[in-house]
Amino acid sequence: MKKALSLFLTICLCALAVIPCFAADSTFTVTSSYAVYYTSSDLKPAAEKFADYIQKIIGSRPTVLGERPRGNYIGVSIDKAKIDNGYITQAQDENVQITGSSLQWAVRGLYNFLEKYGGISVYTSKLTVFKNKTIQVPVSLDTTYVPFFEYTDTDWLSPTDTEYSLFNGLNSAEYRTIPAEMGGSVDYISSFCHTLSSQFCSKDKYYAEHPEYFASFHGINNGTQLCLSNPEVLEIVTQEVLDLLKVKHDPNAELQIVSLTQNDNIAYCTCDKCRETDHKYGSHAGTMLEFVNAVARTVKSEGYDNVAIDTFAYRYTRKPPKGIVPEDNVIVRLCSIECCFSHAFDDKSCQTNVEFMEDLHGWSEICNRIYIWDYCTNYCNFVGLFPDFGVLQRNMQIFHENHVKGVYEEGNYTMKAEAEFGELRSYLISKLFQDPYCDFNAVRDDFIKAYYGKDAAPYISQFLDLITENASKNHLGIYESMVSTLSLFPSQIKKCDAMWENAKAKATEEELAHVKASEISWRWWKMKNHASEFASPFTYEERSEQLKKDIADNGVDRLMEVEETRSFFSSVFQFLYFKAYFLVNLVLKILYAA
Repeated sequence: MKKALSLFLTICLCALAVIPCFAADSTFTVTSSYAVYYTSSDLKPAAEKFADYIQKIIGSRPTVLGERPRGNYIGVSIDKAKIDNGYITQAQDENVQITGSSLQWAVRGLYNFLEKYGGISVYTSKLTVFKNKTIQVPVSLDTTYVPFFEYTDTDWLSPTDTEYSLFNGLNSAEYRTIPAEMGGSVDYISSFCHTLSSQFCSKDKYYAEHPEYFASFHGINNGTQLCLSNPEVLEIVTQEVLDLLKVKHDPNAELQIVSLTQNDNIAYCTCDKCRETDHKYGSHAGTMLEFVNAVARTVKSEGYDNVAIDTFAYRYTRKPPKGIVPEDNVIVRLCSIECCFSHAFDDKSCQTNVEFMEDLHGWSEICNRIYIWDYCTNYCNFVGLFPDFGVLQRNMQIFHENHVKGVYEEGNYTMKAEAEFGELRSYLISKLFQDPYCDFNAVRDDFIKAYYGKDAAPYISQFLDLITENASKNHLGIYESMVSTLSLFPSQIKKCDAMWENAKAKATEEELAHVKASEISWRWWKMKNHASEFASPFTYEERSEQLKKDIADNGVDRLMEVEETRSFFSSVFQFLYFKAYFLVNLVLKILYAA
């Protein structure tokens, strides 16, 4: 009897232990009887858009109300007291409440709900997939999202689209328009960059009569940089910034930015006063920061509390100064232009990146608002391979772990059609903005299956894995020759060719267009290396012209940053040069392996 009772109690206890597990996993279904409820009129446009998407998922549109309904609802509200930054999504009594810290984050909460529970994935501006026909919400849903970055931007092709940006977490106004009623965006109300001597204290306006306003670089003054130690220059720039704010300031915006950034050259001022200030702070950045801080203090004293002044840590101003710190309303945009992109920034075996990390650490110690200007394309070969996929996630994590507040990933900003893996890369970057610690491989594989097709996907993934692993053996800059981007044996080239042929054979008609567009980057690499079908000097010209035609037919009109599409060059000399380079590289690889 005791044994039977003991067995009975054991079974009951096990049952009790299991029941909560089932309860925790239980869901409720959002049906056509649900209403969408908004708590303030500024949320109404977003609530209406949300209801439109709900209709596309379940087939009927919920009622949109400005007052709490008697029945079930999905509610959206703004409550800064409840959450300081981001949004909360909660379920209670089979209702859903999304609460944002601001209009922007309330809207982002709605879009996150559509993606996570509605099954909507916006892979590109032309490829939106509705994976679900019902909306299942966990009964125990209670999540809080705090954004990793206050400013997120990349260019490429699809990120210019508003809905793509709302689903995928982009909030800069530089390459897209997000209407104010959908939360708006973080806006550079000045020009985006290189503004000193162009927009502010411009060469066109002042150089002829006041050359002393401009930098004297070892006695050469061409008006392309400012003399930052000249008090009249400071007065002019400050007044021009205030004049701009009188016209463009929006007191309701979360953040507006004015860029005071050096021009794109190294002709900094070497006059006695500027040299003295450089020496005082141990860096050219000190002179720049002293100037920018003065403008920022005036802007703040005029009551522009939601305005930040942005400046560069770029090339000659990259090294952090000593004895001076940025004002609280100053953004320092650290640029990684010199870096290697086949190794993570914290890879201690890569000296270029070691030096960048030293500067990042230095700035993070003195600046509470660091932005990053990062790079994710080859500016000499826009359609060429740029195998940086192995470092995208770790680098984004490094930014977050070093208190970076904003990131701009500059890619092919001239892009008018898919080339290389631009759509994949921009999607991955966007998802990393939202969560640098996401399951990167799962996100990548999900995109590849949706964009290239589930049957072609394994071959695309294999190709990406191969070139990413191969690139990690070399250094990869943003002006890299295709010859030095990868070091492939003939057998590896043949293997890659087979991957692309298999991918094309498995793709549907629509998917095939995507596969062929991305294959251009592989064909470009082969053309530049005189490999595979480009190996023979007798057919090289013909093959090159066909590639040129295919690139143009695909809609690409620029092959590099500063030139339009050029004619392809080939000659016996070039052919022999590349073959010699390949053979030397092959011998070195064999010797290294030995």
